[in-house]
Amino acid sequence: MLGGAAEVFRREGFARARLEDVAAEVGVNRASLYYYVGTKEELLIALIEDPAREMTRHCSEALESDGPADAKLRRALHSYVEDLQNHPELFLLFSESQHIGAIPGADAITSNAEDYAHALLAIIEEGVADGVFRRDLEPRLVMHGILGMHNWIHRWYVPGGRRSLTEIGDVFAEMILSGLRP
Repeated sequence: MLGGAAEVFRREGFARARLEDVAAEVGVNRASLYYYVGTKEELLIALIEDPAREMTRHCSEALESDGPADAKLRRALHSYVEDLQNHPELFLLFSESQHIGAIPGADAITSNAEDYAHALLAIIEEGVADGVFRRDLEPRLVMHGILGMHNWIHRWYVPGGRRSLTEIGDVFAEMILSGLRP
């Protein structure tokens, strides 16, 4: 059922999608679907909550890993793109973020996003403190810039297009790291 919901949300957009569309996609009648789920918001949360937690866990693992901050940041950025590749439903997290904050019960997703940002910020702050990254850049602004680049991939990335997600991630990581080096 979740795979069908993901497909409908990608195809129709969350705002236009209806539970009836999800029922048709998975081949059940609407009443059967309502037995399992009450709202499309519940489906969206069910789709993205675990992959989003995994994404944050990977960023936290990069923070806690051995090595200099630039290696930690490269690992975190690589994991971000790898998570998008392994969990395409994460594209819904970013494309539907304006709806998620208004969904009752989405507090865990919002809190998780804050945890991700804190882990990424900690890597950047460590790099600045250790002299691995430039001291003239504000770490929080750098963090927001990185998230802006990566969280916007859903708007223009085309699966099977000229560049793979991995290639895009490598270019982004090099741009970011070359801009942070003293």
